[in-house]
Amino acid sequence: MEKLINKKEILDRVRFSEGENFQYDEEAILKEFKIQEDNNSSLAIKILSIFGGILATIAFIAFLLIAGLYNSEIGLVLFGFIFIVSAILLNKIYDKLIIDTFSVSSYVIGNILLVFGLTEMNFDENIISGLICLIAISSLFITQNYILSFIAILTVNCCFLYLITFYHVYDIIHLYIGLSILILTYLFLNEAKLIATNIKISKLYAPCRIGFIISLLIGLIAFDRENLFFISQNNIWLSSITLIIVNIYLVYIILKIIEVKTLTNKLVIYTLTSLILISLVLAPTILGAITIILLSFLVQYKTGLAIGIISFIYFISQYYYDLNFTLLTKSIILFSSGVLFLLLYIFTNKYLLSDEKV
Repeated sequence: MEKLINKKEILDRVRFSEGENFQYDEEAILKEFKIQEDNNSSLAIKILSIFGGILATIAFIAFLLIAGLYNSEIGLVLFGFIFIVSAILLNKIYDKLIIDTFSVSSYVIGNILLVFGLTEMNFDENIISGLICLIAISSLFITQNYILSFIAILTVNCCFLYLITFYHVYDIIHLYIGLSILILTYLFLNEAKLIATNIKISKLYAPCRIGFIISLLIGLIAFDRENLFFISQNNIWLSSITLIIVNIYLVYIILKIIEVKTLTNKLVIYTLTSLILISLVLAPTILGAITIILLSFLVQYKTGLAIGIISFIYFISQYYYDLNFTLLTKSIILFSSGVLFLLLYIFTNKYLLSDEKV
């Protein structure tokens, strides 16, 4: 209750600062905060709720399978649709944490049953993937539940990756990574504009942002697995083109925000940045992690920043492990990269601060 009073005080201050012409729906805003407060719980409770909902749904599915559902392709498809529709309707009608966790598990298992049923009926993979994508996209328009929307974004991207592997067009992964990074950059740099568009987009913004971050990482991890994606070694640099351009653009925006005006400082920063990025042209996974870090830092998105740092450490370790060089050569490569990063850090901390004082 105390939090709601604080929110009301904030609204009163905003109204006072904006003047008498400022209008807002105070009742709707406070109602939304009340819903969030009622459904707020610790991470442990959320994990236990989701785990419990999944167990309950799996138990029910096990009962249906014991009853002979696996012998009926139509039954699998029918119950799959029932689970999916029920999950979407529950999220649309109710706005409670326990309902959310159960509906999400029901949504996932419904998709699994649907895929199994259609596969047993010998449907074409294009039709199955297209139908799953259509259901995922439709759920975004019907309900803007955070977890359900997050799963829907992952579902669409995973279907795309599945088709790449099924048709053995592995080099399309470059297009996947390029589009993912461009969409992610657009989401981060247009946060205020997108949130202010309408209430549905504002609710979808957060799950879409984290959804595309995870989707990009899934694509980068798949890209890095030679036994999964048989990518031509001569074309590895293709994914790096978009990543390098985006990273340089982000550096440009950051320099503009911190008001670096000295031409010498700009040239040094761009030179060091270019050397670092070009040295990683054959490691697009590391470039992708750097992009996530810069985007998250730019908008102060702590979750994305943590994910970016962890993925950066992982991809560097994996790149070091996979290099077909001697231990000495690997050490020299890492040492050189480390020196470039340190020079960039020292310059930005020493000279940019002096530039700001001037």
